[in-house]
Amino acid sequence: MSTQIYSTMTTERRSFRWSFWIVGLALVAGLILSFLSWLEICVEHCSANQDYRLFGLPFAIAGILFFTGLMIFHALSRKYEFLSYLVSWGVAAAFGSELMFIAIQKYQIGHWCPVCLSIATAVGIAGLALVTKYSKEVYTSIQHKNRGEIMQHIKRGLFSFTFLILGFLMAFTGVHKVDAAELALKEMKERLAFGQKNSPVEVYFVTDWFCPSCKKIESQIETLFPKIQSHVTFYFVDYPIHKKSVNFTPYNLSFLINNKAQYFEARQILTALADTTETPTDKEVASQARKYGIPFRDLTFLDIKTGIEYFDTIVEKYNLNSTPTIIITNTHDHRTNKFEGTDEISEEKVLKAIETLSKPV
Repeated sequence: MSTQIYSTMTTERRSFRWSFWIVGLALVAGLILSFLSWLEICVEHCSANQDYRLFGLPFAIAGILFFTGLMIFHALSRKYEFLSYLVSWGVAAAFGSELMFIAIQKYQIGHWCPVCLSIATAVGIAGLALVTKYSKEVYTSIQHKNRGEIMQHIKRGLFSFTFLILGFLMAFTGVHKVDAAELALKEMKERLAFGQKNSPVEVYFVTDWFCPSCKKIESQIETLFPKIQSHVTFYFVDYPIHKKSVNFTPYNLSFLINNKAQYFEARQILTALADTTETPTDKEVASQARKYGIPFRDLTFLDIKTGIEYFDTIVEKYNLNSTPTIIITNTHDHRTNKFEGTDEISEEKVLKAIETLSKPV
């Protein structure tokens, strides 16, 4: 009798070791493949998957977070047995999610991503190893006619199946395709932002490079900016009422993105150039910037196009028709104050509006 028990325990230990390492290797493979997806080291068919998000996260980032967390739990499960249950449920949820991801590739994208399918395979291998181990444990309990253990195994199986369904439903509700143009505008907005980027209050300073009134209040903005930059998110927006101002926007965008620390000096350079020419050249801008120790870097056509489109969205959203204009808005409750012209714009009014809009309703 003791020999049979010893033999059974030895078999269970071997089963545990094999399943442990197979699951571990599968999770490592899933993590590596997620990194490859994140780095976009992939074939052409993978590019379409980059347009999809899981609860706002790119698939690759979600995969990196998931596999890293599960690997930690799996490594600690040899010491803390309850973590092995979390690993099993996590793999079950991942398998359910992968079923949804595969359906998206087949019915929405229309072609297969090798990296994504490999990640699904890694999850499937981990699941198969766990199911094999689980089946052996159930079979052993049945052989020993241990009703208590049999009921525990049934509960574990039902939990795992529940997590599989939950994983599928989470993917079903959480996956969405992002609009490429909308995503580009969002990224451009983040690149153009000054100040406290997590602030609910946003301030837009809208000007035209050939607007005399705009030039009059530039000094006010330079004085005001240090006082509010730690409290609001600040944007400089070009609104070319004078069409020749469009010639300056690419240079302004370059300084906004690449030279934030020296932006006001760069802004003075463009203002001075606007007094002497309507069509500045790269050489002229670079030469003037060099005098202030500011490196000038060309932007790509796509960056310039997206930046101008972002400026246009602000003009349209707030129904602008003149410069200079300062817009102060609370992004949470959409309360907005707008000051137009040199008569309305003052440091006192702007500070008071920021204070008011920063307070919850």
